[in-house]
Amino acid sequence: MSPRIPTRTSYVLATAAVLLLTCSRDALAGSGESAAQLVEPVIGHSLSAWNHSDAHAIATQYEPGGDFVSPDGIHAEGRRAIETFYHSAFTRGYAGSRAMATVIHVRNLSGTVALVDGTWTIEPTPASKIRRPEAGLFFAVLHRRGRRWSIAALREQSSARALRELEAAGTDPAIGGRPPRAA
Repeated sequence: MSPRIPTRTSYVLATAAVLLLTCSRDALAGSGESAAQLVEPVIGHSLSAWNHSDAHAIATQYEPGGDFVSPDGIHAEGRRAIETFYHSAFTRGYAGSRAMATVIHVRNLSGTVALVDGTWTIEPTPASKIRRPEAGLFFAVLHRRGRRWSIAALREQSSARALRELEAAGTDPAIGGRPPRAA
């Protein structure tokens, strides 16, 4: 075996390793956009659909087999069930209300799957029947096929209204001011 072959093979392997690391790290970033910027359109389309009381348009943001859990525990699976859920919500008085969401974290699980954490609010308007604002957290798994992101799973809750980062050092008031215990 010629000494050129191992050198060439080593070069090819090193180049492949660098490309794989770069591609996996930047799989969501694509053309320099952040992961949050890439998933924002699906969130934006969902909010626009809510603000137009369009249950069908909300459901189209989900994968065909996607699922949703509402803050009060209602589970809907598949676009038809999700559309039925939102249609019912609009009929019960949410039509005309204004929804907002803020993406807090996007975690790249793979080049085509992202975990999104954020906050949501629903504000009453003179056109809606609801009279109190609502707020909470959402957690979504988004899936990309080609250039389009869609919601694979969405979980909303209203017991907390903001994400709080656990501080590595210090105390946590939620556990009585004591430092967290080591496992």
